[in-house]
Amino acid sequence: MVTATDVTKYYGLLRAVDGISFELHKGEVLGFLGPNGAGK
Repeated sequence: MVTATDVTKYYGLLRAVDGISFELHKGEVLGFLGPNGAGK
């Protein structure tokens, strides 16, 4: 299992991710969607 809790990511002063939390269990797949250059 992978767990991420209350993750926030800044690029300079830009807050790209704010307080995201998730769990991945065996066999699950997670994808991040967004435009090119969005910091995925």
